[in-house]
Amino acid sequence: MENKNTYSELLYKSNPFNYTVPALLEANGKLYGLTPKDSRKARVLELGSSFGGNIITQALYNPEAEYVGIDLTAEQVRKGNEIIEKIGLTNIKLIEKNILDVNEDFGKFDYIIVHGVFSWVPENVKDKIIKICNENLNEEGIAYISYNTYPGWKEPDKIREMMIYANKYFPEISLGDKNQRGKAFISIVAEQMKLYEDIVEKKGDFIKQIEELLEMQDYYVAHEYLESFNHPLYLNEFVDLIKKENLQYISDVALRLSIISTYNQDTVNKLQQLSQGDHVIKEQCLDFILDTKFRRSLICKNSQSGKLNFSESFPNEILDSFILSLRYTKEELETLNEDNVKEIMLHLAETPYKSFDIMDAMKYWENNTKEEDKSEEKKNEVLANLRKFVLNSMINGKIKFYCSENEIIPYEENQVYISEKFRNYIKTLIVGEGSGLIGIANSRNEIISDLNDVDVIVADILSEPRTENEIIKELSKTTIYRTMPNGEKQEVKASEYLPESIRKFEFLGYFSKR
Repeated sequence: MENKNTYSELLYKSNPFNYTVPALLEANGKLYGLTPKDSRKARVLELGSSFGGNIITQALYNPEAEYVGIDLTAEQVRKGNEIIEKIGLTNIKLIEKNILDVNEDFGKFDYIIVHGVFSWVPENVKDKIIKICNENLNEEGIAYISYNTYPGWKEPDKIREMMIYANKYFPEISLGDKNQRGKAFISIVAEQMKLYEDIVEKKGDFIKQIEELLEMQDYYVAHEYLESFNHPLYLNEFVDLIKKENLQYISDVALRLSIISTYNQDTVNKLQQLSQGDHVIKEQCLDFILDTKFRRSLICKNSQSGKLNFSESFPNEILDSFILSLRYTKEELETLNEDNVKEIMLHLAETPYKSFDIMDAMKYWENNTKEEDKSEEKKNEVLANLRKFVLNSMINGKIKFYCSENEIIPYEENQVYISEKFRNYIKTLIVGEGSGLIGIANSRNEIISDLNDVDVIVADILSEPRTENEIIKELSKTTIYRTMPNGEKQEVKASEYLPESIRKFEFLGYFSKR
């Protein structure tokens, strides 16, 4: 693969990605009728794992699962394994390996993740990735592949071509320098386009895309726009490729790209007419309407096709089984028309990020509603409305859904502690070998940005149960500063900072009981 050296030259931060997490892939598979492996006990393979940032956090939270990452860049694999060893994880390993060299002897996996790779490799590697998703996937397994998509990538293609042209006569300069030349070139083009009213009127969105790109991280822009390979494709072309390997397309992780029931009724009718029951045609037509730029496709083996439900009508027992997490603001919930659902959701929004299921929500309504009518008929009506709201919110990404969750132990003074693996994790990624290379995340692989070196100290103090006075006395040995909105640093007392740190650890599920 030609891009091996460019990734060594301009490091791409190895972040966790929530939409690749096996717990989410498991839930999506279950929604469509599949019976995937419990993600907490699964074997997971990631192709193109870099430093391991997308699977290290998962290995931390799921000790009964096994994670294998392969990457072509020796330095990233070496450094990633060093970080894994520092944290003390034994259920994950990174292997320096060419994707082309993976075969059936490599073993079978319940989940295969290929994120940020497929569009950026030559055709023979694309073919091999799909082959791996057949040969190395367990019968009930699920594979995830992300890729740049047409028609949305038609305009970015023009920007990429400009940046490549800017470097046409400078083939020997570094990728970083190529990136700076490319950015300077497109900046000048955008400036000149803005001088002409007719061009601005016609190409305003294109100019905006250039301006947004100029603000993005250099490592992202360079690898996205200046690599030798970046070949977007239409969804239908992707499906044709996987069919050759006896694989079945399921859906996109972003359900709004696969399920049309929440769109305008006229849109639904027209898409049904165009697709005549074929879910791939339906989604391809939707991509033309939405100008889709990126897809995160889930696939399975053809042997599972008979289980799949593409009707967009999902059994109540499946919806009721999901663990749900709200992503609405209170202001958004205040606009709901259905009073009973609004009442339930506003209550749930009081404890953001706390999980619930549909039956939990119904119990709250039954125990707290001021409605006089609590007949069985009324309960069924509320339950039906609740299920409809939850499903629509899942489709629109405003409710996250999973099959299981990690236990959250609340903080109790002198009763809880933080285990060594979590202490090592934040220490290594905040002040140690992984600092700046790997993003920190929660159990859902959602990036956490508010942990700092003071939290590392608090965690070390809590290596065993302590009273709050003991913690504050120990923490007072450290000078703590908070950066104010005006940029000035203000000293904070240990007693003021401690509750904040404890809330973070509680939310992250770091506490263990004595």
